[in-house]
Amino acid sequence: MRIQNIHRVGIYLRLSRDDGNSNAESMSIVTQKRMLTDYVKERGWDLTETYIDDGYSGTTFDRPAFQRMLKDIERGHIDCVITKDLSRLGRNYAKTGYYTEEYFLEHGVRYIAVNDNVDTMKDDNDIAPFKNILNEMYAKDISRKVRAARAVNAKQGKFLGSKPPFGYTRCPTDKHKLIIDEKPAQIIARMFEMFASGDSGRHISDIFNKEGIPSPRAYFYQQAGRENPLNESMTWNSNTVMQLLKNQVYIGNMVQGKRRVTSFKTKSRAVVPEEDWIVVENTHDAIIGKDLWAKVQKKIATGKSPHVTKSGEISLFAGIARCADCGAAMTFNTKQYDGKTYYIYKCSRYAVHGKSSCSIHHVPASALEEAVLQNIRFNAQLLSENDEELLGKLIELGARGQQREIREAETKLNESVKRLEVVEGMAQKLFEERCTGNVPDSVFKKLMQNYDVEQANLNQIIAEKRNVLMEMENAAIDISAWAEEFKQYTNIDKLDRRIVTTLIDSVEVHESTKENGVVRQHITVNYKFVGQLNA
Repeated sequence: MRIQNIHRVGIYLRLSRDDGNSNAESMSIVTQKRMLTDYVKERGWDLTETYIDDGYSGTTFDRPAFQRMLKDIERGHIDCVITKDLSRLGRNYAKTGYYTEEYFLEHGVRYIAVNDNVDTMKDDNDIAPFKNILNEMYAKDISRKVRAARAVNAKQGKFLGSKPPFGYTRCPTDKHKLIIDEKPAQIIARMFEMFASGDSGRHISDIFNKEGIPSPRAYFYQQAGRENPLNESMTWNSNTVMQLLKNQVYIGNMVQGKRRVTSFKTKSRAVVPEEDWIVVENTHDAIIGKDLWAKVQKKIATGKSPHVTKSGEISLFAGIARCADCGAAMTFNTKQYDGKTYYIYKCSRYAVHGKSSCSIHHVPASALEEAVLQNIRFNAQLLSENDEELLGKLIELGARGQQREIREAETKLNESVKRLEVVEGMAQKLFEERCTGNVPDSVFKKLMQNYDVEQANLNQIIAEKRNVLMEMENAAIDISAWAEEFKQYTNIDKLDRRIVTTLIDSVEVHESTKENGVVRQHITVNYKFVGQLNA
């Protein structure tokens, strides 16, 4: 297509952080506009349109004004594009070259980069590709320096996020430091307490929504005094709750570097393995204590999902009552008989698979509650009467149990690390075999997919076990405080969810037996830290 000599000009202006600030005056939008306007007027051309992308990187061409300019070109609104220099058009060598050497010519558009003496109407533009390469190298260098500076700041514990975590706000005198935002911090503290007491993420989110408590996203926009431009859901959900419960920021640790930029051109991000995150401890005031944090993380790791009754409440022994024979959870049920409602627990495996898997292990909820209540009162009385002697035994039992957990975690960790090394070696060997032509592509792809899945699973197990070991090292079991609270329940009349989850690890329900017309059923109570307490 022939390029015209009389032009309808569109001047394109761009400035971003990629360009640094050493020559801010000459690079500014105002300066670019003045220079290009004068250039057009001096030649007697028609300045038809001005396109401005202020704050957009030159490594991407997904810029609003640039895209608008392309649409104007395609509908014939302009036939000449002028920029101050090639870097204003872009800093991606391949894409910038495409526009200057193909797109503009195909659409009959003349392109001029004033300071670089590039004009597509002339034949002396051989230097343009080299300038595009230099512009891309500059952007790459800037991107590398920015990432390096951010990594240094992250390792110093400086907050680098665009908005503070829910429960915190920026310090007025230091934007890289977090301080507690009291109102949402109370919500966070309550959330951790509720989950530790047995509430599920879904139940917590339902309660918060019923009470009209603003979600983190809703609170952010309320504080900013503006509407959510993406029109996203502003209510609580279980996913939001679980993400908050896993965030170390609430125990005073700064965790950053969870994602990394994979390309300075596209700005796309990839998830970073947890072991490579940048974690700096004690950078700000904690909202919750480390004991509560450890308790919550342990519950999350076990994956227990407590049963919610039809009234919306957590059943008293949800996630705690288990079948003594098969180990499955005891599920809470209601039964209607003769116009009355009865509450019972029964083996969940039996409920799903029937007699071939286990027996019913049926126990009335009231009978189970009474048996556990009496067990707590009895042991609380013993602890009160034999304080020092029994406490010593409890501490010994607790230490023994902790050492057992450490050994189990270390064994699983070592097994997973060794297996990961084997899988990585097999993957490397497979790749070498493919390169030599000994393995067909179809076989290679299938085997590599299997290796990738196994590697991902092993990495997850390794991260979990390392986290368990770290928690055991950093958080000693305070059995003395637990025992002190235990003694308070000598004369309690009724159990509640908090008492059960504070004192008890599990309750085992044995199958009932009948002798001489008398039904007997054994209940075993396993307490936190120490297991079963025998009188």
